[in-house]
Amino acid sequence: MKILNNISRMDDNALSRLFGNAQDLLIKNSQNSDAKLVLDAVEKEWGKRLSEFKFGNYKASTPETGILSSVGYKVGNDGANLKVRRQRLDHIMSGTLPPVGSPAYMAEWGHKLSLQRYQKLHRVIRVLASSGQTLGNMDKAVSEWEDDLIYLEEHWKKRIE
Repeated sequence: MKILNNISRMDDNALSRLFGNAQDLLIKNSQNSDAKLVLDAVEKEWGKRLSEFKFGNYKASTPETGILSSVGYKVGNDGANLKVRRQRLDHIMSGTLPPVGSPAYMAEWGHKLSLQRYQKLHRVIRVLASSGQTLGNMDKAVSEWEDDLIYLEEHWKKRIE
């Protein structure tokens, strides 16, 4: 597959879009072997970049984008459906994260399947939900953030404690 040869040359934004597209293909067909190959290749590239990032040899091209949006997590009127949001949350908890921002920011997320990552993800979504309540016109987004917090608590907290 030609795209696999280009992954190492893609910028962070393109890599995140490719990741999201491959996940969408898997939602439509869980047996899509090409999508699985792309996801594996993107995760390996993210791991390589993160390693280089920690040693100051890589600068993320998307410092203005957070982890949630980098993996395609969106809520609200233009957001993803429940199944897609849960898939994205599961990846954040159990997968390799894209390098975003500074090494210090990445360190806040800890390792996959760690209590530190769970706490960071929960805290970020809690802040988004709290902020959304004060802004108005965000009822759908706030409701989805609240539902996703319950999902994290019910499906991830016990697994990692």
